Amino acid sequence: MTDFNDKEMLEQAAEWFFRRDGGRLSAEDELAFRTWLAASDRHRAAYSEIAGTWQDLGAIQPTPAVLTPPPPARDFLRPIAAAFTFLCLLGLGTYVLDVPSRLFADGYTAVGEFQVLALPDGSTAEMNSGTAITIAYSSGERRIHLKKGEAVFTVTSDQHRPFIVESEGGEATALGTVYGVRNDDRGGVVTVIESHVAVSGKPAGASVELGPDERVRYEDGQLGAIEKVDAASETAWRRRKLIFVDQPLGEVVNELNRYHKGVIRIVDESIRARRVSGVFETSDIVKVIDALEKSFGFNDIRLGSLVILIHR
Repeated sequence: MTDFNDKEMLEQAAEWFFRRDGGRLSAEDELAFRTWLAASDRHRAAYSEIAGTWQDLGAIQPTPAVLTPPPPARDFLRPIAAAFTFLCLLGLGTYVLDVPSRLFADGYTAVGEFQVLALPDGSTAEMNSGTAITIAYSSGERRIHLKKGEAVFTVTSDQHRPFIVESEGGEATALGTVYGVRNDDRGGVVTVIESHVAVSGKPAGASVELGPDERVRYEDGQLGAIEKVDAASETAWRRRKLIFVDQPLGEVVNELNRYHKGVIRIVDESIRARRVSGVFETSDIVKVIDALEKSFGFNDIRLGSLVILIHR
């Protein structure tokens, strides 16, 4: 049976199933599929979970050279094989459970969790889904490292120790304020809710000062342009809401994945650019997908609620 925590393998199997079910494989793609399937018993198990039955696999004959049973292992190799298998499973479990982040973070939220963390100086960090931070206070500064995810910081005044949030090649220094910092696949984002924040790239990059309802992105120490935003909408997750205003479906799905304990993918590129506007709850992302599909007439293939593949 497939290890349901192996997201990448389930994604691969689900995409192959969708493509074959749609009858769109060329001879070259069919050969690629058979090669992938024959490469590992776990590939076959993952595809079986997606297809719902082993009978579907019975009609697929992988190349004999790939599936030729190996010679029986010598007895002295069995402990080595068992140890190797254990280490592989341990590594997979560590990745799935996000053990490194849990062990080394001073504040941590799993996917779908939210937390308000009281900091040593009386400031607070409201932590969004899938967030990890470390705290490094000293006599000269109060420094937070946002390892991943997103948080809103409400900062108490201390003239002798600046409050600094560091993440993704940039840092944001509070000037008596409430502001959010986020890591995503494009770098870091700082959004000011109240007062002002000084944002700079690292190392020794440019610096800008943001006021309320302003944000700036940075990547590899380089700052982007200051943007005017509705900070309340940008941080609506604090109220367990997601607000989208004329955003591409691809970006919406990326955001939904931050709150979903599974995988949501668009497998039909023709619908990725469709524009979406709406207000949704973070508590049930599957219901959000249902609402989007009903509104736009999309369809999907699902493995329970874990894997959802959206297509036209």
